[in-house]
Amino acid sequence: MIAAVWANTGGPASRRRTEGVRASLLRTSSGPVHMPRVIRAGLRFGDREPIDAVLEALARAGLDDAEMLRERYLAPPAPLLVRIVPNAAWSVPVDSASDDAVLEQALLLGLCTAFQYDPARPVLWTRASLTRCVEMHDAAGFYA
Repeated sequence: MIAAVWANTGGPASRRRTEGVRASLLRTSSGPVHMPRVIRAGLRFGDREPIDAVLEALARAGLDDAEMLRERYLAPPAPLLVRIVPNAAWSVPVDSASDDAVLEQALLLGLCTAFQYDPARPVLWTRASLTRCVEMHDAAGFYA
């Protein structure tokens, strides 16, 4: 479904104009305007409590602090734009994945808000951050 967007053109109502806009900066196909997807992150917990599941994986890995994951896994060094992807089929199932796979995803998710990945922020694990599936996009060099 396409939503109508009204914009004021500065003229009287008799000079209204309708334009259909069908574009996305975040699409996967190449086009005239495109921000490349850098990485995806997401975990599927099923019936498990997200924070408990990740803390258990952290303990099995012999770590007691989420910040120690920065030394173990390579994370993008620059801020990125984040787009939430509901019910992503590519998310990692916690019950069948290795602790390494779970912790790497948890590190990335802990560095994300709903809108931005920030490597300078502390690794924060909340139910909301761990249950999001996200695509991160590099906006460097993009000007609108």
